[in-house]
Amino acid sequence: MTFLLQGKPVLVALTAVLLSQVVTWSQGSQAQEAKSVRDVIAVEQAVEEITQEKERSNTAQSGPGATPLITMLGLREAIRKSDFEAAAQYLDLRYLPEELEGYTGEELIKALSLTWRRQLIFDPSVLSDDPRGDLEDGLPRYRDQVGMLELSDGKVPVYLQRIPDGQGGWVWKISYVTVSEIPRIWDELGYSPTIISLSEMLPDFEFLGMANWQIIAIVLSLVAAWLAATLISTVLMRIALRIPNRFPLGIERFFRTPMRVFIFVVFTGALVDELGLSRVAQVLLKSSGLDYIGYTVLLLGLLTLVRDYQIRKMELAGNAPFVALLKPATTMLKVILVVVIALFWAESAGYNMSTIIAGLGVGSLAVALAAQKTLENIIGAFTLYTARPVNPGDFCRFGEATGTVEEIGLRSTVIRTLNRTQVIIPNSAFSAGQVENYSVRDRIRFFHNIRLQLSNAEQLRFILAEIRTLFYAHPEVVADSVSVRLKSLEDATALLRLDCGVRTTDFQKFLAVAEDLNLRIIEIVHGAGAVFSGPGQSLQLSEATPENGEEQARVAATLESWRNEDRLPFPDHSQADIAQLSATLDYPPKGSST
Repeated sequence: MTFLLQGKPVLVALTAVLLSQVVTWSQGSQAQEAKSVRDVIAVEQAVEEITQEKERSNTAQSGPGATPLITMLGLREAIRKSDFEAAAQYLDLRYLPEELEGYTGEELIKALSLTWRRQLIFDPSVLSDDPRGDLEDGLPRYRDQVGMLELSDGKVPVYLQRIPDGQGGWVWKISYVTVSEIPRIWDELGYSPTIISLSEMLPDFEFLGMANWQIIAIVLSLVAAWLAATLISTVLMRIALRIPNRFPLGIERFFRTPMRVFIFVVFTGALVDELGLSRVAQVLLKSSGLDYIGYTVLLLGLLTLVRDYQIRKMELAGNAPFVALLKPATTMLKVILVVVIALFWAESAGYNMSTIIAGLGVGSLAVALAAQKTLENIIGAFTLYTARPVNPGDFCRFGEATGTVEEIGLRSTVIRTLNRTQVIIPNSAFSAGQVENYSVRDRIRFFHNIRLQLSNAEQLRFILAEIRTLFYAHPEVVADSVSVRLKSLEDATALLRLDCGVRTTDFQKFLAVAEDLNLRIIEIVHGAGAVFSGPGQSLQLSEATPENGEEQARVAATLESWRNEDRLPFPDHSQADIAQLSATLDYPPKGSST
C-alpha cells in the first residue's frame, strides 16, 4: 500500500479539501442519490441542521458515539479539522490481518476518507439515531451499513459495528471487516506516489471540493484542451474549405469559434474525468452546465452557418426580400433552442422541469396576451413573405395609400407614396386587406369614353374605322386588346368607347404612348369634320359646315371605296388587315428628338 507516512503526514494536503465540504459518506445505494448541485446543497443543509440539533441537545461528542449518526457526525468533524489522530479512534482495529499490522490508524482513516470521497456524499438523513442501529436492514444487530464503494472486481460495503467501549457501554465504529479492505480500496481508488509528492510540495489550498494538485491540473487541462481544439478545428476548417462552396467566410467563422469552443469543452471534460475528483466536485462540475454550453455554442453556430448560407443563396437567386424574414426567424429559432437546452440543464441540476415548464407556460400566456398585436404583426409578416402579394420595390395601392413598397418588416410594411411621404401599415392589416399590385401587370390599359356631336352614320363609321386602324397600327398597342365601339347615343351625342392595352409596365412610358394616341385621335376626329362634345375628353359631332364639305366628301369616298372592295372594317378589321397594319406607324413620331 503506497500511502504510508513518514514524519509530516503526506496526505494532509489532499485531505484539506474536506474543509468546508461534506465528507463523502453515505448509506448504501442511497449514496448515489446526490446527482445535482441542488442535492448537494440539500445534504449540506441537513448536516448543519442535525449537527445544531445535537449540540442543542448535548448529544454531540468528539469520540465514537452511542448511535451510528453520532459516530458519523463526530468522524466528519474530525476530518474537517484534519485531526486524523482523533479520526483514527473511529476505526475498529481489532482482529486485523497481519498484513495491516504495520499501518497506523491515522494512515488507514486518511486513505479511507480520500477514496470514499471520490464516489460518495455524506447524507445523515439515512443514518440511524438508535443505539441499537437499523434493525430492519437485514444485517446482524451489531452492524449497520453506511456506504458502498464500487471497485472493478465488485462492491465493497462500509460497515459500522457496535462494540464495547471498555467502560461498560457500547459505541459504534468503522467495522474491522471494512478496515481490512482499505489496502485493496486504495490500490484502485487511491492516488499515485507522484501525485502525493506533488500535493505535498504545493501550497495547501482547495476550491469547490478539489485538492491543490487537482486545481493546478485543471488549469493545465484547460490550456492543453484549448491548444488541441485550435489545432483540430483548424485542420477541419482547411479540409472543409477544399470542398467547392460559395461561402468560405461563413465556414471559417464556424470552425474558428463554435466548433473550436465545442471541441475545447469536450476535451476539457475528458481530461478532468481522469483527475479523480471528489463526488462533490463531480456534481458541481456536471451541474455547472459546461457541456450544455458547448452543445449550445455548436448548435447556434450551425444555425448561423445555415442562415448565412441561405442568405447568400437567396441573394444569388434574386430572392433578396426573403433575407429580411430569414434573419428574425433564425433569431427566434435560436431563442427557442437556448430555452430548451436551459430547461434540460435545469433538470440535470436537480430542478423539476415540469414545474419550470408550467411556470413558463403561465408566463408565456401572459406575455402572449400582452403582445397580441405584436404577434399578429409577426404572423402577418410571415403571411406576406410566403404568399408574396407584394415585394419590396413593387408599386401598389392599399386603401387610400398608393406608392412603392420600401420594406416589409416584422411589425409593419413601409410604403413610399408619390408625394414622397411614408405610410406605415401594420402587417396584420396589410396582409388581411385588399392590395392592388400594379407592378405585376403585363401591360397598362388605355381606356376612354369620348363624345362626338351626332352628324351622320357615314362620318361615325369612318371615325371608328380610322381609330381601329390607329390602334392596330401602333407598335406599342397589343392588337388582341383593341376594342373601339359606338357604345351608346345620348340625346345629340354619340358615345365612343376606346379600349386597348399598351405594351409596357412603365407608367411614364405609358403616359407617352397615351399622349401619342390622344393626339392622333384628335387628328382623326377633326380630319373627319367631327366636333368634340361635352367636358374633358367628351367629343361632340355637329353637322358639316360649308368649310368642311371637302372633308365630308373625302369621308364618303373612302367609305364607298371600302364597300366596293369588301374591306369595310365593321364589325372589325379582318385578320389580314390587322396583320398588315401591325406596327406600321412611326413611334415615336417622325421628327421626334428620340
